[in-house]
Amino acid sequence: MSLFRRFNDMLTANLNDFVEKFEDPETMLRQAIREMDAALQVSLDAAAKAIASERLLARQIGEQHDDAALWQQKALSAVQRGDDEAARRALVRKQEHVTLAAALQDQLATATAVAAKLRRQVEAMRVRMEEARRMLLLLVARQRATQARRTLSDGLACGSPRDAGFRRFDRLRERVEQSEAELDAYLELSTGHSADEDFDDANCSRRAVVIETELAELKQSLATTGG
Repeated sequence: MSLFRRFNDMLTANLNDFVEKFEDPETMLRQAIREMDAALQVSLDAAAKAIASERLLARQIGEQHDDAALWQQKALSAVQRGDDEAARRALVRKQEHVTLAAALQDQLATATAVAAKLRRQVEAMRVRMEEARRMLLLLVARQRATQARRTLSDGLACGSPRDAGFRRFDRLRERVEQSEAELDAYLELSTGHSADEDFDDANCSRRAVVIETELAELKQSLATTGG
């Protein structure tokens, strides 16, 4: 719970204020991102389970409706045979499935609401994490540039020989260019794979398991029928 409370604090906080509030904002921001990532993984797992529950309930409701229709047909056949007692028994079974379907429908409504809430929560976390990562990149680049300017200023203030000063300047320029190149590369990497893709991958994996299970059930059913 403390992890989620902290993440909620981060969601509502202004990241610029967050950075300016601490003496070592880079370290604090990196720690915040780690905590955000941990909370996001928990939410992704919870969302995946909620969605799976939602789909399972929907399938169970469909099965109950199918069973109710089957017993309805059996009742009709019994009436056509003139067997009212058999028709009554069939109608009782039909009502059992109708009642169960209604109960499952209430559960489905709750599961759907929970799944939708978790989807929104995951998306909000993902957006906030991307914002924090961008700020971290900018912060690191800004600190490196500031350090480079400070080092250059200190070198010039010392009255170094002309050639040594130019060499020092070239080295500092290369460091700044390296920092900028690292920033560009990190931005490319950070936008190449998002939490949504992780989320979709998890759903695809679970969907594949369900499909394979249903396929095995169909084959078993055909084998039983053939035998």
